[in-house]
Amino acid sequence: MSTCTCTAAVVGALALVVGCTSPDPIDQPCPLSQEGDRALFDGTQESLDRWRMAGPGSFELQEDCSLRTVGGMGLLWFPDTFENYRLTLDWKVAGDDNSGVFIGFPEPGDDPWVAVNEGYEIQIDATDAPDRTTGAIYLHQGADRAAVAQSLEPPGEWNTYEITAEGRTDTVLLNGTLVNSFDSDRSDGDLSGHVGLQNHGEDDDVYFRDIYVAELVDR
Repeated sequence: MSTCTCTAAVVGALALVVGCTSPDPIDQPCPLSQEGDRALFDGTQESLDRWRMAGPGSFELQEDCSLRTVGGMGLLWFPDTFENYRLTLDWKVAGDDNSGVFIGFPEPGDDPWVAVNEGYEIQIDATDAPDRTTGAIYLHQGADRAAVAQSLEPPGEWNTYEITAEGRTDTVLLNGTLVNSFDSDRSDGDLSGHVGLQNHGEDDDVYFRDIYVAELVDR
């Protein structure tokens, strides 16, 4: 496996660049973060090492500096907690695959079901039931199906989630299109906690890259 490092020549000296140079830097340019964003995963082993794994399976670093889900059902989670934030990341599926992005859950230890039962999952799966397809808040609220159909890229192509947790409201943008806005049904309405990624099972190949978070202040 090649070492993932970043060069900025192709994007200009003034750009803030975090991430990797793939075997073909023209097809896989270094990602550009938004101002104020913090990189949680930038394509390097060093950034991956900051995460923790709960349950079986793993996430493997690829030559293009993305992560691939392996086995499961497990959870890759970040040890810091966040309150009022915007989480952005890219993902793609190989085919009819299943995964999800979790927010607002307590420290899970080695039990991935803590995130399922005590957090919220923004689903990745284009062919499941309405309350558990791509863009849905899993088992809580389905996504706008027309908006998803308009914006979702097919298997093999990258998609971008922008997930905002502010107060009791969780909004989900898919490739820049609003596909869900959900008010927490917890008694305290709290969406603060950890964030994580699901490796759903042996037959699911899902990839992630360029994971950033930005705290929302003075909003």
